[in-house]
Parts: sequence; C-alpha cells; structure tokens
Amino acid sequence: MLHITAARHAQLFRLTQRRLQSGTFTACPYHQAKEGSATVMAQGAMEHCPVVGTTPHMGCPVEASLCDRRPPTMLAMVSQMGKSQLSAYVAATALAGYVIAGGTAPLVAAAVTTGTMLQSCSANTANQIIEAPYDKLMKRTCRRPLPMKFLSPQAATAISGMELTLGTGLLYCVSPPAAALGVFNWFLYVCIYTPLKRVSALNTWFGSIVGGVPPLMGGFAVAGIITPSVWLLATFLFVWQIPHFNGLAFHCRRDYEAAGYKMLAFYNPWRASFYAVALSVMMAFLTLVCPTLAGMEVEGVWYYSVTAAANALMIYKSLLFHNEPVRHCRGCFVFSYVYLSVVLAAIMLNHIQPMHLAQRAIDYVAAEATEASATSSAVVSTAET
Repeated sequence: MLHITAARHAQLFRLTQRRLQSGTFTACPYHQAKEGSATVMAQGAMEHCPVVGTTPHMGCPVEASLCDRRPPTMLAMVSQMGKSQLSAYVAATALAGYVIAGGTAPLVAAAVTTGTMLQSCSANTANQIIEAPYDKLMKRTCRRPLPMKFLSPQAATAISGMELTLGTGLLYCVSPPAAALGVFNWFLYVCIYTPLKRVSALNTWFGSIVGGVPPLMGGFAVAGIITPSVWLLATFLFVWQIPHFNGLAFHCRRDYEAAGYKMLAFYNPWRASFYAVALSVMMAFLTLVCPTLAGMEVEGVWYYSVTAAANALMIYKSLLFHNEPVRHCRGCFVFSYVYLSVVLAAIMLNHIQPMHLAQRAIDYVAAEATEASATSSAVVSTAET
C-alpha cells in the first residue's frame, strides 16, 4: 500500500513539474480548471487532493496560487523570504553565546545580534530562490513571494546580497572571526544543506550543524576564542534541531513527498520519532549535568528548577510524538520553540546574575576605597593645620 502511494505521488510530482514548466497550471488531476477559467474548480473535484491530502479548494498548491494573487507589501515579502521569526531565534542564540562567553558591552551585543539576524535572513532568502520551483508544489510554501511571482528572482537575489553584506559588515566591525564564521555558515546552509534536501535524508543533520554555529559567533565576539560553555551551548542547539525538525517534517510529510524532498519522517517515521525522544533526553543531560562539567557557574536552585521542568515537558511531548505521531507531531514541533526560549532565557539570566553581583562588589570596594582615601586626606589636612 505504501509503495503504491509513493508511486502515485512520484507520478503526480513528475506531471506537476512538466505542466508547471510548460506554463499550464493543471498540476493536480482533481484540480484541473475548466476551459476558459483558470480558477474555477473542475467538475467532480470534490475528492481529496492526492498531492497534499486535504480538501480540494485551496488545498492544491497550484489552485491556491491561482485563486489569490493579492501582492503583499515589499516589507512583508522581505520578512517572509527571510523568515524573520526564525531568524530572530537564530540571532537570540548568537546573543546567548555572547553573554555566556562573558560579553557585557551593549553595542557589541546589538551588533552581534543584528548581524547574525541579517545573515540568517539572507540565507533563508537564497534558499527560497533555489527552491522556488518546488515551493509551488507544497501547500505550506506555495504562497511565498517567488512561487506567486510577486517578486522576481533577480530582486530576491539583490535583497539576499544586501542582507549578507550588511550583516557581515556589522559582525566584522566587532569581530572578524565571527564575520568569517557567519559567511561559512551561510554557504553551508545555501550550498550544501539546500541541495542535499533532495538527495539524502541525512540533510537534517547537516542543517543541525548550521543551527549550532551562531553561539560560536557570539563567543568569538567577546575575546576571539570559544570557551567550553559556548561549545556546550552550540552542542545543545545542534541536538535541539533534530526533534524540532522531525516533528515539522512528519506534519508536512505529504508536502515534502510531493515536492521530492528526502525526509526521514516519511521513509521511517518510527526512527524519526525515536530520535526525538532520545535526543530530548540528551538535551536534559546537556542542560542539567554538563554546565557544571563545563565550568559554568550556576547561581541558585532556580536554574535547575526551570530547566528540569522544561526538559520534562519536552521529553513528554517527544514521547507523545513517538506513540501517536499523526496526532502529536505538530505539538512536539511547536513546543520545541517554547522549550528553547525557556532554556536560553535561563542560561543567559544565570550568567548575567553573577556579573551583576560582581559589578556591585567592585562598586562597593571602589566606594570604600574612595571613602577611606577621603578620610585619610582629611586627617592629614587636620594634622598639618
């Protein structure tokens, strides 16, 4: 049965490619338009669309792209192509690396965060330029600016180039090694991970490397070296990518299959969900046990309480995904963002707190020294008179 379904999807994918290339938007047999009207559903098209597995109207990517062609604003298109929300998370991980490494300068922190976000937006835009022909075939991506022809590939390339230039320039001003590492990460994402998605299911592991690099950039911006605590954060983010993406890949498995992407979620769903559970347990070890081993100074019981609760919920969500993947795949994917936010906030607050205590101690000692100096000066003046 699975072999027949896969063969049908492969046949539909090849048919879709041929018809999109020829300019006739009739990719899905159930959504072929009536003659003379490209947006009217064909007779008898009430069956489920075999391309995306949803109800027909607006379920087929091609039908959706024809029915709604209202162009968004340029700012909205730039934000959508750059995946601004995802890029904000990437920038937050770079900021976390900067804080953990001991960085305290607000301007440097702002430059690291902004530069990393611009580089991430540039990489996401370049990714969409390359994958535009396949984004047309997926319900999740068919409304992006390039598949909808709201923006030309040349304009998107210019936007990506400007973002990469600005981001790299900002990072170079505070740390040339961080800027170079960011450019390397851009090429890793665009030139290796993106084409690998259509070749091997191992693409997720290469994509996870990309997710672990931003904290290293933040660490470089402090002193030009990477401390063990920053390496620990990078390892944690590498591991986090797998449960996060496997939940998304299973949720969108029909889309990925129709577009020809190689994802473990539809080759071996059991293994994909098992990886989510195993690596969630590993994340608990990395955030609860390894900080002490890496020489991090953990302040108070609150850090362990918060991270332990977050890890317990993440493991629970992963177990639900493993036991009932169809029902809980999206829940695992969405909660992974909540989990990451809580853990990053706890790690940064843990490092900021001792910095504040040390600064207060330094200020107290300086005030005492000033007061003692003033007292001694007064005593000397009195003695001389």
